[in-house]
Amino acid sequence: MKQVLFLTYLFPPAAGAGVHRPMSFVRHLPSFGWQPQVLTAWRPSAIAFDPALVWRIPPEVEVTRLLNIEPRRKAMAASRVSSKRLRHLLAKLFIPDRHVLWLATALPQLMAVAGRSRARIIMASAPPFTTFVLGYLLAQLTGLPLLLDFRDVWSGLYASGYDPAQTSLIRKRVVLALEGRMIERASAVTTASFLHGKDLARLHGGPGGKYCWIPNGFEKADFAPAPPRPSLAAGEKITLLYTGTIFEMTTLSHLWAAMALLSEQERSRFRVKLMGQAASGEVLDPGLPGLEVRVEGYQPHAQVVREMTQAPVLLLTLEPVLNSHQVIPSKLYEYLASRSHILALVPPGEAAMIVEQNRAGTVVPPQDHQAIADLLRGWTRQPPKPNPGDMRHFSRRSQTAYLARILESHAA
Repeated sequence: MKQVLFLTYLFPPAAGAGVHRPMSFVRHLPSFGWQPQVLTAWRPSAIAFDPALVWRIPPEVEVTRLLNIEPRRKAMAASRVSSKRLRHLLAKLFIPDRHVLWLATALPQLMAVAGRSRARIIMASAPPFTTFVLGYLLAQLTGLPLLLDFRDVWSGLYASGYDPAQTSLIRKRVVLALEGRMIERASAVTTASFLHGKDLARLHGGPGGKYCWIPNGFEKADFAPAPPRPSLAAGEKITLLYTGTIFEMTTLSHLWAAMALLSEQERSRFRVKLMGQAASGEVLDPGLPGLEVRVEGYQPHAQVVREMTQAPVLLLTLEPVLNSHQVIPSKLYEYLASRSHILALVPPGEAAMIVEQNRAGTVVPPQDHQAIADLLRGWTRQPPKPNPGDMRHFSRRSQTAYLARILESHAA
């Protein structure tokens, strides 16, 4: 079986949105003739940990955990400086990100593993984009081809700490140049967003076939045993479920503003359930009379999936900022698989297009609070219907089959 050195900072038992794409690739690649050797962080700074995810990794997959000493999320959260301000501060100080200290401790161990490996190609999945630098250095030292997998936008949103106003022009240019150097060395580039791939090709050039779109997806087995969704009884509360991290890019402020436009009686028909982590400063319960809000924090992935399949409405939020038209929250594909109605408070872009083209829910611009309120008011009379579409084309196994073909085309 052909081997690939698979670099990813986040890997089980680390949990969160960034874990599932690399985990699924690793899980399914052996079925397509590729044996991944995973190289990941020893003690990653992750939003949460879910030991159950470890059981999804085939036992024959070798996982090497590389020593890392960069600032950890818990230490940052304990700081007197707010997490938002601290993230912007670290975005200014460290290039490509606060994980850059990982290079010094990981590279020697990485070279030792590569020396014993029979790998024919290196694949690096990011963010954090220090992972790309590690992949680049390893490719330079070994001469192996390099595949860069962009799970998110680098030289736009991520490089600026999700706030372009906080980033100097000099830093933007340095990050853009570094991104270009990585892409120039890469034999292939995969992106989770189609428009992002087009943007990278425009910025950095190269043959058109170098850039490949592999959208995120869902594990079919997670949704196969889901029980039937119960029908809403007359007068029953409509649950709006939000899963994942809440921060300035995915704020719930627009939902709360729309809810404030409803009467207390209308709000009493809704229950908002939040399952995930939240950045400091984000309002999780606006305290509106009549509105029920349940804040449940991070939950194991299996529990979140069960909740998705039972909730009448799933919330998707995205702020209209730089590059947001290229951003597709990875949970959207699991939302699609759940068949629940998606309330997408997102600007025009790929996320909105996916919801609309798959007839999976309702898209409303996030800043149009009156339109959101009118929609919610209508649901008190006629609740939304489930998503009827067939989502098999978004399965993780199908995406990995495409990745295997890309690896085959560029392997040494």
